[in-house]
Amino acid sequence: MNAGNPPDLPPDPRTLSWYDRAGLLSSVAAATDVLARRSMALRNMLWAGLATAVVAGGWLVAWAGLGWYLDLDNPQGGDLLVVVLLMAVSFLAAAVAAAVFVRVVKRGSAAQRLLEAWTRLDRLAPARSLPPGNVQQPLASTWDLMRSGQSWKNTVPLDGRRYLVFLSGKSLMWMMAPVVPLMMGVVLVLVALTGDLDREDGGFCLQIGVVGGGSAFAALGLWGVGKGLRHYAWALGEARARVSEEKSWPSAPAQW
Repeated sequence: MNAGNPPDLPPDPRTLSWYDRAGLLSSVAAATDVLARRSMALRNMLWAGLATAVVAGGWLVAWAGLGWYLDLDNPQGGDLLVVVLLMAVSFLAAAVAAAVFVRVVKRGSAAQRLLEAWTRLDRLAPARSLPPGNVQQPLASTWDLMRSGQSWKNTVPLDGRRYLVFLSGKSLMWMMAPVVPLMMGVVLVLVALTGDLDREDGGFCLQIGVVGGGSAFAALGLWGVGKGLRHYAWALGEARARVSEEKSWPSAPAQW
């Protein structure tokens, strides 16, 4: 397993070997089932959104507290203590939430990277040079079915449909849902930079807080949209590769 991959994910297929294609296809099916769920898990979106809200809130509260203190006409020692404690707690909460967000991003990226590696594995030349073994039809790729002599029309579009399924539901949600925090973050940043906030003391601190909070939501949106697009591109590429292979298969395939 590559360093940095979570221990509950399947290993990198480049570190493994198989005796026949039946075993390889069985491993691919099991790994893909786990990785597809982990890569696009909706709970990752929820955790990332919650973490971003805490980061934005902590940043905003810390700077708003400092602005409040700077706007006081006659600040006391107790006021300074309150502001220092408020900023310390807010920044600490934001730092913990940022660490959670980074963890979610890394786990999702590791799962997607392994998913891409596993799904292209059975199309590589070394994998196709393996002896067939007892390949079960539910696990067999279109290439295996056509090579065994089944009609081209009976195999189209077995694999194409299998991977196009990944384009619906979760992939579309990952591309569409993050647009909301992205737009909200952009609006907050623009309002803070172009609004009528007092640019001195408290107003300047509030401006920094709003810009930072808006930037956090915009970053969340960009990450979510980018993740959805990467998954969409992977699924579409897989479907195209399988369908292209099906269409280019000889009309009289060789028997095993």
